Amino acid sequence: MYKKLATVGMTVLLVGALSACSFGDDNNSSSNNSNEETSKSSSSEKSSSSDSLQKKSFDMSYEDAVNAFKEKHSDAEVSSVELEKSLGKYVYTVDGIADDNEYEMKFNADTKEQLSDETDRLDSEDAGGVEKANEKLDLDGIKTPQEAMDKAVSEQAGDVTSWTIERELDTTYYEVTVKQDNNKYEIKLNAKTLEVLQTEQDD
Repeated sequence: MYKKLATVGMTVLLVGALSACSFGDDNNSSSNNSNEETSKSSSSEKSSSSDSLQKKSFDMSYEDAVNAFKEKHSDAEVSSVELEKSLGKYVYTVDGIADDNEYEMKFNADTKEQLSDETDRLDSEDAGGVEKANEKLDLDGIKTPQEAMDKAVSEQAGDVTSWTIERELDTTYYEVTVKQDNNKYEIKLNAKTLEVLQTEQDD
């Protein structure tokens, strides 16, 4: 009789122990799956942060900023356009050159407010239209900033922190800054074809 009770007792204990192990495995499996999903989610968020300029839209387009500059300085040619975050605001900076002066205007991209307008005299060797001819941007037929950012991120994953339209020799180009973790990359693209001209890691 006692032997039977002891055998039954041992059987109950073994079944209980096996159930506990199985339950623990299920918990571990569920926990692991949850961790994997969290890891995937955070990885996805890292590669496409909402802070990236690529994901943002503004009331003021770069064309609006250029036109506002030209209305104020009709004698000047635009020499560069930049969009970046400054002191918590997204700011367009438009530079231009006339025969004897150079200008810089800044605009709030969200409100279209003019933030500043500065004028400097050109040095004698740059005056008389020399610098104006050398620095003038060719904006006809260029790709949009969105297309340039999309292309840059396809070359180097990360968040776009700024873009600039500039000129070197006879080529008008975009320079798009992409940040990934603690690394910054400058990607230069032909503004008309989006051909990658240069990719440089910023130290």
